[in-house]
Amino acid sequence: MESTEPQRYRFTGHERVFHNVSAIEALPEVMALFGYQRAFVVCSRSIRRKTTWIDRLHARLGDLIVGITDEVGEHSPLSNVLIAAKQARDARADVIVSVGGGSVMDMCKAMQLCISENAYDRESLLKLQFVVSGDGTEMLTTSQAPAAIRQIAIPTTLATSEWTPVSTPIDDETRLKARFVVPDGSPEAILYDPALLQQTPVRLLWATGIRGLDHAINTACSSSPHPFASLLAEKAVALYIRHLPNLGDTTATDSFTQCQLATWYTGMGQMSVPHGFSHWMVHIIGPYGDIAHSDAACVLMLAQAKWLEGWVTPQHDRLLAAIGQSDTPFHAILHDLLAGLGMPTTLDDLGLTRAQVEAMIKPALEHPLVTRNNVRPIKTAADLRAVLDLAWRA
Repeated sequence: MESTEPQRYRFTGHERVFHNVSAIEALPEVMALFGYQRAFVVCSRSIRRKTTWIDRLHARLGDLIVGITDEVGEHSPLSNVLIAAKQARDARADVIVSVGGGSVMDMCKAMQLCISENAYDRESLLKLQFVVSGDGTEMLTTSQAPAAIRQIAIPTTLATSEWTPVSTPIDDETRLKARFVVPDGSPEAILYDPALLQQTPVRLLWATGIRGLDHAINTACSSSPHPFASLLAEKAVALYIRHLPNLGDTTATDSFTQCQLATWYTGMGQMSVPHGFSHWMVHIIGPYGDIAHSDAACVLMLAQAKWLEGWVTPQHDRLLAAIGQSDTPFHAILHDLLAGLGMPTTLDDLGLTRAQVEAMIKPALEHPLVTRNNVRPIKTAADLRAVLDLAWRA
């Protein structure tokens, strides 16, 4: 019998997506398309200091660039957000251009919120954290100001931050993730440049690709699924699993393009359905353990697949069919993928101790979404310990 539950699809505000392009060549035309003349560039330190890409972009855009910063940092510290927002304001930028991964794009979204709300100190910004809808399925902005500035994103990783208006920079003082839904925070345009992607260290590509895969799996196995989002997620999962292993070979150019396409499929659906434990527990393990989101996602994705075994059989069956391995348990496929890439599969691999993980139980219970929207319930400290126990062993 088909479900009669109402289903919502959320468009996240993108105007243009350019796939398989040279971002350096395309960006001036994209800026002209939207009438922008003063770009403030936020980039990763590695892309600025270890490659010539930003120098080449600057040479191409010339006076269209009014400022550049690579002071981003892991998890986008709020202190860096506030400094960069003031720099962009003082430079009279009319658009922010992000060149980097999730930390860079998250920082740009938070910068947009600072500029739109005229909030340039920690206390003013933290007052704008999102709230959760009454049924717990949707994140709602508390910002009332219209967007004063937008972002054009040029992603260098595969974790899909370019597809959401959500920003979760870390609060320097508490080491907790702040939580914002930024009005018009999704980039106005995305430029997918596979040649630029090839300049990202392969280990980082694999890790962020796993984070994107985790998003897709959470969409496909959501507690409130949407048929369109699930269809896209199933396709994304198949593309990630097929093409991520090839990224160690820079001559496998099609795999770089296909992995960027997988992030597109994933991103088009992930804001429409609630995600479960593995998506949100990363926000606890990351800052508390000083661990990259993507590394934590590897371990939690695998633990969640084990936790849900037998609870989401139709969803896992569709994913297995998309992958073409219907006779293998889904968690086993994920384990083999992670092991083949040399990625962590256990909390031990992340260097965490039992005491450290135990200290994360209380903030996880206090987080508004870690214990909500899980098909197999995770409500109590005992539930959290049970699912995390699955992450201690491969």
